[in-house]
Amino acid sequence: MFNMKNIKKSDLQALIDNQVFENRELEYKDYSFVGGKLPDKQRDKFMKEIAAFANTNGGTIIIGMQEDENRLPTKLSGAGMRLGDFDGWLSSFKQMVLSRIRPHLHGIECVPVVLEDNNIAIVISIPKSYARPHSFWDGNKDEFFMRHVNGIMYMDIDDLRKEFLYTNGLQDKIREFRRERISLILANECVGDLGNLAKLVIHIIPEWSFELGNIVDLKQLYMNSSVHPLSGSSWNYRYNADGYCIFGASRLLHYIPTYTQFFHNGIIEATEVRSISGYEDKEVYDWSALQGQLMRVITDYGSHLEMLNVPKPWHISATLLNAKGYVTSTGWDMSAPIDRDIVNSLEGICTEDSPIQDALKVVFNSLSNAFGIACE
Repeated sequence: MFNMKNIKKSDLQALIDNQVFENRELEYKDYSFVGGKLPDKQRDKFMKEIAAFANTNGGTIIIGMQEDENRLPTKLSGAGMRLGDFDGWLSSFKQMVLSRIRPHLHGIECVPVVLEDNNIAIVISIPKSYARPHSFWDGNKDEFFMRHVNGIMYMDIDDLRKEFLYTNGLQDKIREFRRERISLILANECVGDLGNLAKLVIHIIPEWSFELGNIVDLKQLYMNSSVHPLSGSSWNYRYNADGYCIFGASRLLHYIPTYTQFFHNGIIEATEVRSISGYEDKEVYDWSALQGQLMRVITDYGSHLEMLNVPKPWHISATLLNAKGYVTSTGWDMSAPIDRDIVNSLEGICTEDSPIQDALKVVFNSLSNAFGIACE
């Protein structure tokens, strides 16, 4: 509804001037945080509203907006605090969300908007959650809510069954997508001939990507010089049936040494052959240095997803293919050989509260273990 990075008082005043009703994705709250706190009854209702938004289509709460009996905004009254109080309030708000909404809800954004006399309104953006349903926890029991046009309502048994099935089905979709892509890569039926040497496959899979109708604007990637494969200094690019692909070019090799596929729905798949198999027979050169290089490029991919407005969480994993017998340098000796052809990493989860570097550390530490290398 708003550009959360650039909200002004005039944007909120426009809601009054244009007589914008509260609706399923918009709520006005005439709350005043005296001493940074709300009375218990208002606080609990506030948390229920947030959980309900997350369980439905997401939306926006504007704190410090009065409304009439017809649910039309009438006046910017402010949230009862000054701009200098906002950081303390935000810390308290995040703690309240953490303790009262289960499972933890990621991706909430809060922005202060300065009014007269340094008083502020607060705009809160709640994303549609892909880990739903979220409950409000009162300390004794879980209560589940969803939004409708006139406010919030309890979720009934059919609503809950549908959402729990969705969550379980989402994990199955992620696993099935990986399995299908690995099969295609092994059969050389993705972007071309990848050869039969060992290769590393990285997947960044946003939960958002499996919501029906969610697509990204791939034109933002086309001929963008900051978009490149995992290795190499020259590459080609083309649209294909899956989306947009950039791939390594080499006149000396009979196979594609590296590629990165951006899917229409925001998933990223990056496959690397050259850096895994291009040194000596069944030896990966300096695994520690290689994973540092790969982590930097994959972090850039996260920036591309943010540019494309693909929300978190993102599931990140890696797979080594045709890897049996491969070794690498540990810095002072050679590692133990990998004991199987296919090695799946642990999965890292990138959220608003857990950066992509932490997720990648989980992924690459588990691959290091496959070489017999201990990690801190």
